[in-house]
Amino acid sequence: MIDRPIGDIMKAKTGPSIVTIPPTATVFEAVALMDEKRTGSVLVREAGKPVAGIFTERDLMRRVVRLGRDPKSTPIKDVMTPDVRSVPMTESTLEVLRLMVEYGYRHMLVMETETQPWGVVSIRDLMAWLIVPEQIAHEGRRGVVYTRAADTVQTLRGG
Repeated sequence: MIDRPIGDIMKAKTGPSIVTIPPTATVFEAVALMDEKRTGSVLVREAGKPVAGIFTERDLMRRVVRLGRDPKSTPIKDVMTPDVRSVPMTESTLEVLRLMVEYGYRHMLVMETETQPWGVVSIRDLMAWLIVPEQIAHEGRRGVVYTRAADTVQTLRGG
């Protein structure tokens, strides 16, 4: 299961996979969009151009709130993470998870082609997909989730 392509997870996501905002937008506009779309990140990108960066909840805390910047006047291009790590949608889920853990990423850009983004996968998406089966009766959830979590940990440890 963990060796399946990350594209399988992307296809199963229920929420929006790509949420973009132009580099000239303000932090306030980005946060409003993130809240509306119920996502922890937005890709910074002009229409028809390559991805310029990513803005995440972590960027908001570290580069805006902590530094006392005004969200209504700060352009997103000034506080985004410019170097967005990406993987092809054919990459294994295990490799994507390894990269996220090793480098401390919470979001990873998944590419359909070298120039075409497919979506963003979050660490939460991966954990939910690995641990919680699609359909579990409420009364069986705790035991099944515990077993799946233990199996996932064992797999990640190489056991």
